[in-house]
Amino acid sequence: MQASEAYPAHTIHSVSCGGNDGELHIGIPGNGVVWTNAGSEAISGLAGQTTSDFGVVAEPPNVHAALENGLVAADGQSAQFLGYFRVWNEGHDTGTVYASNPHHVLELHPVWGIQMGSVNNAPDGSVVFSMPHYHGYGASKFRPLLESASTWLQVYEDVSFVYVQMPRAQNFYQIRVTIRQVKPYAGGRAAVADVYSSATGTRVFRNLTLVAASGSNITAQFVVGRSMYLLGFFSVNLAKAANFAHSHSRQAAAISAPGSLEFFAFGLPTGRAVTTCGS
Repeated sequence: MQASEAYPAHTIHSVSCGGNDGELHIGIPGNGVVWTNAGSEAISGLAGQTTSDFGVVAEPPNVHAALENGLVAADGQSAQFLGYFRVWNEGHDTGTVYASNPHHVLELHPVWGIQMGSVNNAPDGSVVFSMPHYHGYGASKFRPLLESASTWLQVYEDVSFVYVQMPRAQNFYQIRVTIRQVKPYAGGRAAVADVYSSATGTRVFRNLTLVAASGSNITAQFVVGRSMYLLGFFSVNLAKAANFAHSHSRQAAAISAPGSLEFFAFGLPTGRAVTTCGS
């Protein structure tokens, strides 16, 4: 993704749980995204809005001080990113807008290739790994989310947009999966898996697509029949959502699309799952 202007935060997130995930937000305003309809249509926003302060946030993982310094020095400059398009609502659709964190539900997250100012990091998926000592949310959070996906994940279309209904939900989760199929995926590797509430618990979701970046260590763990816990986050695949939404125009005709749900795997968890960050 190309941006005519980008605005990095000046502080790397600490690492513990929730939004303390070792990343650095880089905000791109909606009109700063370089695409064919730039200036004529919003990149994302709330349904029914005629104007939008929504943008995109690029988030490189496991950021070190040298990368932070290079990005901060290039504040406001053009940039190019390579990573994973993620659609999710962590609560950044409202509240105060910052240059590094505009209202957004669309992210490039994680980012594993950056050209911005003096920073020229060639795409390298090895930077995507589970943050040491990080704690994701466990079954108390992901089980109700997945079991109700057919209800809350509704999509429809009009001549310009795909509309995706999403609840506000947490960021990183630790899910228990059993791999059923492995398949190629642009920029990485994918698997189809069933999700369980625990190592000995019940199945809570069938045929979830798992995604991992090419070059990351977790891709080698995608083996048919293997069961494991994974640290990562959910996303709605917009291409799949658009396929489901085809011919379903207007909100009244919205269709359930849990098959467009994906889980991007950073790796194996490095800490125990939590119910709240306070725990």
